[in-house]
Amino acid sequence: MTETTQKEKVIRSVYDSQHTILAGIEKLHCPGGFECDATYGNGSFWKGRERPKHCFDITPLHEGVIKADSLMLPLEAGTLRNFVFDPPFLTYVKAGREHNSKVAMTARFGGYYRYDELEDHYRGTLSEAWRVLKPGGVMVFKCQDVIHNHKMHATHVNVCNWAEYEGFRLLDLFVLPAKSRMPGPQKGTQRHARVFHSYFLVFVKPGKLKP
Repeated sequence: MTETTQKEKVIRSVYDSQHTILAGIEKLHCPGGFECDATYGNGSFWKGRERPKHCFDITPLHEGVIKADSLMLPLEAGTLRNFVFDPPFLTYVKAGREHNSKVAMTARFGGYYRYDELEDHYRGTLSEAWRVLKPGGVMVFKCQDVIHNHKMHATHVNVCNWAEYEGFRLLDLFVLPAKSRMPGPQKGTQRHARVFHSYFLVFVKPGKLKP
């Protein structure tokens, strides 16, 4: 095997495509494929690949997606090998949850009005993921840091702390740079660097994964 071929087979922590990151996560941590997407949205995660067996969204946009809140999924405890969560990250969005905002990005992806609403949703979903995952099960959590009310919130750090509180262990971390300017609430004089990347955090529920 040449050095170039060997490098091509190495899975890196930074890619400019979420599909490449998902492929890397699948190869390393979910070799049987992904089983659940708790916030399916428009399905962009699964474009060009097989979508999970269980797909949920609070406002389903596609056939076969079950209406359910990621805080309370219609699944028995300890039934999943893995769990994917790609929640909204935008703040100052008054009508984001119902996708009826007049702002294009929030109409498509949803959002939260205050950062504590984001925290409640993220922490509650971590608790639900802990419930439905088998011991040894994996949670894939996509998030982005947020500037809210002139304050920097290192959301990826917060998520790691919230996940640890539930009992999860951080297994892996991937970074996705933005290909274009990402949305944000900043107006007027710039006080913080524009966030141009998001994270794919991979957590594991301790234990031995059984069939």
